[in-house]
Amino acid sequence: MDVIDFVKECPVTAFTKDELILSAGDVSDSLLAIRSGFVKVTSIDDEGNERMLWIAGRYDIIPTEGLFSRHRPLKFFYTALTDGDLFQINKSEFLNKAATDLRLMTEIATSMSGHYDDLLSRVNSIGQGMVRDKLIATLHYLATRFSADDSVDLYGLGLHLTHKDLADMIGSTRETTSLELQRLKVAGLVDYDRTRFIVHTGKCNL
Repeated sequence: MDVIDFVKECPVTAFTKDELILSAGDVSDSLLAIRSGFVKVTSIDDEGNERMLWIAGRYDIIPTEGLFSRHRPLKFFYTALTDGDLFQINKSEFLNKAATDLRLMTEIATSMSGHYDDLLSRVNSIGQGMVRDKLIATLHYLATRFSADDSVDLYGLGLHLTHKDLADMIGSTRETTSLELQRLKVAGLVDYDRTRFIVHTGKCNL
């Protein structure tokens, strides 16, 4: 049995856009695997500013920081970025099964390694010096995380990020982000309107 086979046997619950699924400070003995849709992982600083840290998609398990820990308060907020549904996993059963199933544990290790790589990509994207560079790196990260194509339509994937969402991800203002997006469009790195948002990953020199 692999991770996906195990997860598919779990009950399914729907969520709606903007629904708070898990909150910082919660203590949860459950794990959630996304079946469809997207969930944003955010932090809030002492001044009330929200920072989008990561986006979880199909078959990603949340809360990631709670996979192996027990009875520890969560550090981040998990909010539905789109409509979707998720599998509710009994964490104790999942970990007990993994402890006796080498294949399942290997799958978990591989998944965690991929997640670690994703987080490093996010750290790299927000660590760029200029807003333009941060934006390119972030768009490249989002496109390559959910598709292997050279040109990726984020809207087509169901990822309808606003200019404000992207601004939050790179720590900039919506106005500055919108200006830089327009410049990237003129440069041929992205192409967007109300119905699509295409990232030409092959043209993004990072």
